[in-house]
Amino acid sequence: MAKSQYLEKDRLPNLIAAIQILGVSDLSSGTLNRWVAELEAREELNPDQLEAAPIKFAERKKWSTLFEQHPEFFKSYTLRGEPRVLLRLRYAQTANFSAKNGASTTPENKVKAVNGEESGIVSKPLNADQIQLLINTAIALHDREVAADRGPERFRPFLMATIGAVLGTLVGGGIIVILSMMQNVHTVRLFD
Repeated sequence: MAKSQYLEKDRLPNLIAAIQILGVSDLSSGTLNRWVAELEAREELNPDQLEAAPIKFAERKKWSTLFEQHPEFFKSYTLRGEPRVLLRLRYAQTANFSAKNGASTTPENKVKAVNGEESGIVSKPLNADQIQLLINTAIALHDREVAADRGPERFRPFLMATIGAVLGTLVGGGIIVILSMMQNVHTVRLFD
């Protein structure tokens, strides 16, 4: 059976970090390089510095893999030849807001709305409750995968009871043999 992506080293903390950064960012969508720069930044950077920050190949690969392996949270797509990523909940809110306000829902307009290019369409950052909901979902999915990775434990009590009974029998029998040997050694009759 293939190893779940949730069981990879540091996956859950990285997933939570990505949810938080994409959830509170001023933009609902951004280039992959922008998100990598923001997630790997050692200090607070302004938007111009984020776009110009050098990206290491390993960091880009790590975050790209995370975004692609978790479509339950992120949408990866390409726009004008450049890979982009967005948080699905923010995308859904933007699309829902557009539809309620009578904006056209053609694919081109959806992309414009997500990128904040369409006038009147605002993608607000997620509130604390929405971010907490996503984090709790990630933790629950991780816990489910960890539980599934463990072997079946339904035979464990029976196995432990059997081992205990066998060991108890052997130890008890050994003690009886030792005591009976000690009893036979001390009973020497001289005047028979």
